[in-house]
Amino acid sequence: MSAVIHRHPRFAELRDLFRAHPEWFGAWHGTLFRFQTVDFPTSKDILSGKGASWRGGRWNSPGIATLYGSTTDNAALEECKAHDRYYGVQTKCPRLLVAIESQLTRMLDLTAHATRRAMGVTLAELGAEDWRKLQAAGNESFTQAIGRAVAAVGGSGLLSRSAAVPRGVNVAIFPGVCAADHLEVVDGAKLKKLGVKTKA
Repeated sequence: MSAVIHRHPRFAELRDLFRAHPEWFGAWHGTLFRFQTVDFPTSKDILSGKGASWRGGRWNSPGIATLYGSTTDNAALEECKAHDRYYGVQTKCPRLLVAIESQLTRMLDLTAHATRRAMGVTLAELGAEDWRKLQAAGNESFTQAIGRAVAAVGGSGLLSRSAAVPRGVNVAIFPGVCAADHLEVVDGAKLKKLGVKTKA
């Protein structure tokens, strides 16, 4: 995979737009779920967002630590399976379902029609680009530029519609951006007992 080199031309516009409209950001408290491999089972690993930083994601370019999850366990599973379907593979390795209690202070809610209308974007536009293909070609996608702009203005993260589950909601969080944010893995202490050797 190529490193992202060509930044999206609308990044500065988006960053300035978010700076001008702090009212678009609000608190969000809830539980998010994620399926992940057993290679990095500790709470520190789970909450670091390093996996997405290495690979990139829909809402982050490589190099930006991002924690992804969904508001239901079913949506989290379908998102995991959607990744495999995209690449035409069937993952057989063990995976963990992890629940994370979240108290976030500055979230951009892209599930809200009013927010999207104020930004001048539509659900269709947000889902139109193949971010994986663009990233592999060395380009930042529009959604990655949105995420980078959110992080640049001190946003905790964003809420978005799932492409895998009708009415499903995904959460992308930029760890450490807001000091008042709180993330805690449910029963995180038990994960240390799995006996899985983690990678450095």
